[in-house]
Amino acid sequence: MAYGPGLARCAAVFLPAELPREGRVAFWAPEGELPWDAFPEAAAGELTVVRPAGEAGEAVEAVTVPAVLVPVGEAVPLLVRARGDRAAHSAAACWGAAALHALRLVGRGRLLPGLTATDQDAWRAGPLDAEDIAQLRAIAAAMPPEAHACPVPDTAAGGELRVPDQEALVRAFLDAVADTLPRTPAAAFAAGAPFAARAP
Repeated sequence: MAYGPGLARCAAVFLPAELPREGRVAFWAPEGELPWDAFPEAAAGELTVVRPAGEAGEAVEAVTVPAVLVPVGEAVPLLVRARGDRAAHSAAACWGAAALHALRLVGRGRLLPGLTATDQDAWRAGPLDAEDIAQLRAIAAAMPPEAHACPVPDTAAGGELRVPDQEALVRAFLDAVADTLPRTPAAAFAAGAPFAARAP
């Protein structure tokens, strides 16, 4: 799919999945409207986010907003470009830093094979050295609220709203990129389906 540069002006948030490579990045507009000419209609969707509520913003509430849902593999180049765009939203730029970190890890061969809880093959980023962990933590510490604004699933329906831990979310994103990039169209033919094919 083709995405326009206007998406960089939107906030971005990573949506993990049980199978890391099926995670998505959602672009949404905290203020104003989405740039409807910046993405294909098929990518349009909705997103539940936690927003300040009340006149002074003393409380929070979960609201549903329009969003552009982009698979991780397609989102990485968008986020990398946002990192270098001075007009980009701070949330998109922050996830751009995470994308660059993920690309460097994959480029250095920091990939570990494993299985998910449902016994599906999945790559994850690792092993991480002290510098890698420090970079992960720095990205998480710099993350603006819009970059991790989706409520934890078991809190969205009622009760106290909670958002994901930033470090855990960045780590999940690194794993999603690690589980996506090695799975090129030719990989399954060269090495067999396990750890090479995109399909579970």
